[in-house]
Amino acid sequence: MLEKYSRFQMACLGSGGVGKTSIIKQYLYETHSEDHNETVEETYIQTYNINGDNKRIDFIDTAAGFVFPEMQKIYIARAVGFILVYSINDAMSFELVKIIWKQIKSVRQDILSIPCVIVGNKVDMENNRQVETFDALEWAYNENLGGCFVEVSARDNNGIKNAFDILLEQLGNTRSEQTGPFRMRSTSFTRHQSAADIKRKYCKGTQR
Repeated sequence: MLEKYSRFQMACLGSGGVGKTSIIKQYLYETHSEDHNETVEETYIQTYNINGDNKRIDFIDTAAGFVFPEMQKIYIARAVGFILVYSINDAMSFELVKIIWKQIKSVRQDILSIPCVIVGNKVDMENNRQVETFDALEWAYNENLGGCFVEVSARDNNGIKNAFDILLEQLGNTRSEQTGPFRMRSTSFTRHQSAADIKRKYCKGTQR
């Protein structure tokens, strides 16, 4: 069945513990767990109909780049799109997202055609916020990522679907096609109801 689908790899990158796994699982299964296994690599395969064409999306959940830096280089070089995740209560995790985006820009051509969403997780921990929303928005806008930033809570399932909608929208309506300060959504996409297949490699650790 999957052989009939065009394939797109979307790499989820960011520091350890920012909630990359939780974000993907909340989107695909509407589940959340406080348990944490340090991810080496998990690929969640989900099928969609996008602008009338069947497509397979491989959401690749990755380890923190400092754990497996060579693997991160491979994701940056090969992925069709990116979900860059930081935690609003961890300023260093936001700085790492900036570094990853700089690495992507140094490796990839035609950066405006690469789907990307910047995700600030853990808005349920607002009282411990270290990254202000305006600062993240300003950075995203200056990096031609205006309209591609969202704050979410994987724990509460707040904003999760919107983050993935922003990402998938760019498969049919790239940032290079946008002329105004706000993104106009025009991509039609439907997620098939079958559960996502999973291919995983993991090691023990202790994600919210």
